[in-house]
Amino acid sequence: MIRSLWISKTGLDAQQTQMDVIANNLANVSTTG
Repeated sequence: MIRSLWISKTGLDAQQTQMDVIANNLANVSTTG
């Protein structure tokens, strides 16, 4: 039970990181460099 929750948390953390990267890229889409 605890292992499955840990696996779920790891997956959610990875998804959150991916969303953070996408949001950052969109926020900086009009900047140069």
